[in-house]
Amino acid sequence: MANKILLHLLVLAAFLALVHSAGISKGKLRFKVSGRNLPDKDTGLGTTDGYFQLYVSTDGGRTKTKLTKSDTINDQENPNWGNVFEFEFDRSKNQYWFFEVLDDDTLAEDDTVGRVWVNVANYVDKGQITTAKLDKEKGYLIIQSVDKPVQIDASTPVGQLPMPAGTKDVDTISGLPTKDDVGFVPGKSDPYVIITATDGISGKEREVGRSSTVSSSSSPNWGDVFQFQWDRKKDQRFKLKIWDEDTLGDEKLGLGWMEVNDFVAQGSYTLLLPKKGTITLTKA
Repeated sequence: MANKILLHLLVLAAFLALVHSAGISKGKLRFKVSGRNLPDKDTGLGTTDGYFQLYVSTDGGRTKTKLTKSDTINDQENPNWGNVFEFEFDRSKNQYWFFEVLDDDTLAEDDTVGRVWVNVANYVDKGQITTAKLDKEKGYLIIQSVDKPVQIDASTPVGQLPMPAGTKDVDTISGLPTKDDVGFVPGKSDPYVIITATDGISGKEREVGRSSTVSSSSSPNWGDVFQFQWDRKKDQRFKLKIWDEDTLGDEKLGLGWMEVNDFVAQGSYTLLLPKKGTITLTKA
């Protein structure tokens, strides 16, 4: 009983900290973007010549509109793009930014370095600064206001983060990409999820658990239960990797990163996958 009471208090404390800075419902955002640890796409030829394209979605990622494109920074795996971007924020529109980072190549098609979705309201609530892991195995973006950001008190004790038996903890709420199509006949995947966690943006991954497999579904509901030791001060992140189980070799359906503090504060968090589909993690 003591652990459950402690968890409730911790969740409330995290939620209040976010609400305190969430007074903005509309307004102009001005921000810059930096990249860190971008993978080298020009193996043997030099480092990445990175730029990104920025899109916005207001319908949960089903469609997106291109907003702008950054400058290209040559031979740099840790670029600081000097562009100052402006964006009209409206909390009621459920806005998401989609960043697609590419390697500029004059001799061939530009390589994709990584992609990531950012919930604009979450960015505002965190004081207009966030770090967003790319969907590849390496690299992340830093999005930060060029104006004075809101300060958030991050001092919260450690606590247990259980997902009790009988609760729905992970489920996709829109269609995953399908890997089992035959010719023009659409098939359905046999998806499962592997969850790992890190402490910090570049921390070492450790396993949280693997879900069961749901056969022949593009919108599965998993009933599996996981437990995780939560510590707000460690900037913990869940990595959710969705696979299609196949006797000839499992195929990747999608990958996304979720900040554990966001999940704890909201109790249920929906993540837009970079290519297609969404996945939701829910806590009782």
